Amino acid sequence: MSYDGIVLRAVTVELAQELQGARIAKIYQPTKHQLILVLHRKGGAPAKLLLSTLAQEARVHLVSQTPPNPLTPPLFCMVMRKHLEGGRIISISQQKLERVLEINCEVVDELGEKAFRKIIIEIMGKHSNILLIDPDQNKIIDAIQRVPASISRYRQVLPGLPYLSPPPQEKMNLEEIKQEDFYERILSLALSTTLNKALLKIISGVSPQSVEEILCRTGLDPFQPLEYCGEYELSTLWQELSLLGANLKECLFSPEIILKDNQPETFSALALTSYPVPWRRGFSTMNEALDYYYQHKNIATHFQQKKTVLESLVKKEIQRCEKKAGLQSETIQEAQNAGQYRLWGELLTAQLYHLQQGKEAQVPNYYDPAEKMETIPLDEHLTVGENAQRYFSRYQKAKNAATKAEKQLQETKEELAYLYSLTSSLHSVTNSSEIEEIREEFRESGYLQTTAAKKPTVTKGKMSNKDKNRTKGKGKTGNQQTTSLPQKIWRDSWLIYVGKNNKQNDLLTMKLAKAEDLWFHTKDIPGSHVVIKNPDHKPIPAKIMEEAALLAAYHSQARNSTNVPVDYTLRKNVWKQKGAKPGLVLYDNQHTIYVTPVPEKIAEILTTLNETEE
Repeated sequence: MSYDGIVLRAVTVELAQELQGARIAKIYQPTKHQLILVLHRKGGAPAKLLLSTLAQEARVHLVSQTPPNPLTPPLFCMVMRKHLEGGRIISISQQKLERVLEINCEVVDELGEKAFRKIIIEIMGKHSNILLIDPDQNKIIDAIQRVPASISRYRQVLPGLPYLSPPPQEKMNLEEIKQEDFYERILSLALSTTLNKALLKIISGVSPQSVEEILCRTGLDPFQPLEYCGEYELSTLWQELSLLGANLKECLFSPEIILKDNQPETFSALALTSYPVPWRRGFSTMNEALDYYYQHKNIATHFQQKKTVLESLVKKEIQRCEKKAGLQSETIQEAQNAGQYRLWGELLTAQLYHLQQGKEAQVPNYYDPAEKMETIPLDEHLTVGENAQRYFSRYQKAKNAATKAEKQLQETKEELAYLYSLTSSLHSVTNSSEIEEIREEFRESGYLQTTAAKKPTVTKGKMSNKDKNRTKGKGKTGNQQTTSLPQKIWRDSWLIYVGKNNKQNDLLTMKLAKAEDLWFHTKDIPGSHVVIKNPDHKPIPAKIMEEAALLAAYHSQARNSTNVPVDYTLRKNVWKQKGAKPGLVLYDNQHTIYVTPVPEKIAEILTTLNETEE
């Protein structure tokens, strides 16, 4: 994404048309870096103008949805209310193509007289700011981000100080650029400078993305050094820049956003011809494009954050189990090596009356055909018999520990298989509800602590009706959720179900699927259960079986592998052990098919799903 000077110009033109004369009805500050102006327009619906200084999302545009108003307004918000509420916007302008927007307002001061105030929004990454200015005296009334001398010697931003504009960049304005000046400026750069860097250095208001689009339209290589550019290259570049400058003068824009895998990737006030056509989505105004982009970007960001948090929790549990399994394996290995202790105990017992107390004993190993001599370390403070019993005790202790460790290792492996299945489910999630289902399953399995219910208050040995109602359903979790249905996909009149998480897998396999339905699962790899419904007991075409296997491979930990083994069997051959964790089943009488989940083929199958849903 790139909120550059061209995007701000498009926003400025639209705001000047939409908001001139609008009254500032309300101001609130939902976060440290955001300010919302609620504006009433004559003959139109109220408008909400967002001003944001968040480093990676600094911007200005109209919004359709806003965060909730905090109960206690911050100091800057109160200052803005004091000076601006009830005022009227008289003009909105941009400083050339710089990312600085000015909103001039007519207000009534404390004495009831007409006065003027100016809101200046500086969009400069981590240095972005919102300032309230008294234009008559050019003094700062306040700023959302105050800048003392300890931070910047050149430009302090504090109440009472004169307002000083950000330092000029000394670049060429596209609306005023002349061919001779362009040639002179670009040829004054080092000849090793590439075309994309050259434009960024000399042209005002353009971002790397805009430069990439400009060069794409010219057909020139962005990384071509200036030393290899002749009259043709410079002339072609000039023509494109002059056309862009003319469009800016005429306020001709083509707002677009890029949607990759249905997720917003970037936006622009220029048509982004450098991207594939299916990815591009046009809008009638830049404000609409920005509102759509950030709404969906925030949803995607929030979804990814929730997914990342849960992935880290599952990963932590996997690491814990892997460490535990390693210790248990070591215990089993030690027991296997402990057979030496039993041998030594038996040899000492056999030679008990021929040995003397000391540091070691030399005895023949009668288990060895050659009866080689065995050197056995002894505790000189113990008798030979006591040393023998000590070795028998070590052996027995190691054997008991191994027996216990083998059982524990099996349980740990089952727990790891379950945790790996959660990881596979997280790879396949597509929305927040699926995340919440997995989180709830994780909680029910005991990995997340739940808030303990408050004990009911008892008065004089009796429980109030309110407390009785509170304790109804005791033993059930307070956040019970209904498991969503598995994914349905129709392929050539055949219905295929795909479980997206362990709860859906259980629902699909143990309830929705019937005895003669065909069941699929990756062989020894955590993944989704896939079922082909077959109510009429007809032969299932090989193509449908292959597509079901592809879906099983894709929704597993082996989605990026080739020749993935997928087992399939009739549903009647699948069962669940008592007490098994969600999604874990056993099966027999299976056959195996090998498939490679090629992205293009999976996309074709899932496209059919989307068309069916529409």
